[in-house]
Amino acid sequence: MTAGALLEVRDLQTQFRTSGGTVRAVDGVSFDIAPGQSVGLVGESGSGKSVTAMSIMRLVKPPGRIVGGQVLFKGVDLLKASDSQMQSARGNSICLVPQDSMSALNPVYTVGRQMRETLQTHQRVNNDAAMKEAVRLLSLVRIPAPAERLRSYPHAMSGGMLQRVTIAMALANDPELLILDEPTTALDVTIQAQVLELVRDLRSRVDAAILLITHDLGVVFEACDEAIVMYGGKVMERAPVADLVETPRHPYTVGLVESVSSLESGRHRLSAIPGSVPNPFAMPPGCPFAPRCKHVMSKCQEMPPIQRTEDGRDVACWLYSDD
Repeated sequence: MTAGALLEVRDLQTQFRTSGGTVRAVDGVSFDIAPGQSVGLVGESGSGKSVTAMSIMRLVKPPGRIVGGQVLFKGVDLLKASDSQMQSARGNSICLVPQDSMSALNPVYTVGRQMRETLQTHQRVNNDAAMKEAVRLLSLVRIPAPAERLRSYPHAMSGGMLQRVTIAMALANDPELLILDEPTTALDVTIQAQVLELVRDLRSRVDAAILLITHDLGVVFEACDEAIVMYGGKVMERAPVADLVETPRHPYTVGLVESVSSLESGRHRLSAIPGSVPNPFAMPPGCPFAPRCKHVMSKCQEMPPIQRTEDGRDVACWLYSDD
C-alpha cells in the first residue's frame, strides 16, 4: 500500500463480454487517493471513468465483470471482500453519488423518509433523531428551509436540488471517500456553478476524500487538487490541476486543455482534437490515442508504461521515455 493512501487502485481491469466481442472498458488503471484529497477522473464518453467508479464500488453488472487488479481501501482489497463486508463499506466508508439523481431516489416516498431510512440502516437512532440529523445534512448542502423540504417528494424538486439531496444522503454516515459521478451533468450552467461551489465548500467542512468523475475538464479545474486523465480505458496522465492547466504533457491532455482554453477565451472557433474515439470492439494496438495523435511514431504500437517526469507528474507517452 502506498504510504498515506486511503484508496489504492492497482492494475484494475473490467471487461464487458458481448455477442459483438469483448470491451476492455477499464484496462490496467492504477491510481491512489490520500485522506482528504480531491481527485478528478476526467475523459470523454467511453473513456472508462464511470466504469472505474462502479468497479471500485463493486457495482458492475453483467455482462460486465472485473477480471483483474486490486482495489485497496485502508489496506483491504475490496475485490476480495465478502458481500456483507462490501455492503457495509458502501454505506459507511465509501459512498457513491450516481449520475442520475432522480433515479437514485424513490419517487413514491418523501425525501425525509428516504433520508431517515438511510440513517437508520447504518446507525442506531430513533425517528426523531434521524429526522433532526436529516435537517442538519440538508442545511450542510445549502438547501433552504430544510425541515420543509423533508416533506417534499422528488418530483417536486429541481435537478439541482435533487443533486444536493443525494449528496446529503451520501454524507449521512460520515464516509471517508465520496465518489461523485458526473455531478453537473444535465444541469444548466447556473446550477452547475452552484453544485461546484457546494463541492468546494464541502471540502473544507467534511473530512472525506473526493473522487469526482466528469467529462468536463473545467469542472476538475474548479473543484480538484489533482486530475487523472483517461482515454480508451487507460490512464494517460496524472498531475496537480495547476500544472495540468499550465503545462499539459500527454498529447491528449494538451487537446483537452486547448479546447477548454478556447471556451474561456471567448473565441468562437473551438480547438478540437482531430479524429474520433476508437471503436471499443476494435481498439488500436498500443496507445489508444495514437490514431488521433500528431506525435504518433512506430513505437506507439506498444502501450507505453507510466513515466514519472522531472516535475513529478505521471504520463503514459513514449515522448517522455528514455527509450
